[in-house]
Amino acid sequence: MEFFEYKNVVIDTPNSPQAEAYRKLELNIRMHSLDNPCRVLQITSPTPEDGKTTTAINLASVYAERGKKVIILDFDLRRPKIHRAFHKINDVGFYDFIVNDKPIEELIVKDDSKVDLLLTGSRLTTPHVILQSKKVNDLVNKLRDEYDYIVIDSPPILTVTDALLISDFVDGVIYVVAYNQTKREQAKQGLKQLRENNANVIGGVLSNIDVKKNSSYYDYYYYRQDE
Repeated sequence: MEFFEYKNVVIDTPNSPQAEAYRKLELNIRMHSLDNPCRVLQITSPTPEDGKTTTAINLASVYAERGKKVIILDFDLRRPKIHRAFHKINDVGFYDFIVNDKPIEELIVKDDSKVDLLLTGSRLTTPHVILQSKKVNDLVNKLRDEYDYIVIDSPPILTVTDALLISDFVDGVIYVVAYNQTKREQAKQGLKQLRENNANVIGGVLSNIDVKKNSSYYDYYYYRQDE
């Protein structure tokens, strides 16, 4: 099985330009929603391997660094990755909440980074049905009362309908595309689908910038509002 190492630069290299770029991302999100804060954030992309999971874990780490209570929900239920990013065993999680009615408090994983995690646990066969359920909506509302921020790692837009369903109950969507990787038409199509679903797309992240080869880019991750 192919293994990809997700880099949490905010924790591993906190003084790096890459880590600083995520802090700027968090600040831009905060400035974008001063009057109506976006506390439940969906991170998605047009296609797999565009950098959405890396963005999710680093953004959550910035919130934890600021002393905020934050949790990541792994709602990429068909191809979960958050357990790998945090080196956890994915043995219990969302599945147990949905199927076995386990209390959510028993399923939340505490990480040394101060970022809490809700992993997927066993695979669910009908994610697109479950994500539309009242039970999921009630879960997110419950976590709203307990956390300052909820970061949701969701599937790519163009692969399954799950990401569009998730966009219905979040405060804002961060759209991640990979430099020199994501095809222009795929990026445009994914954004079009989000907008047609009336998703609140509050900004975009351009990932995979090599600052040594692209000196015009100061940041590894580049954020622009309303583009």
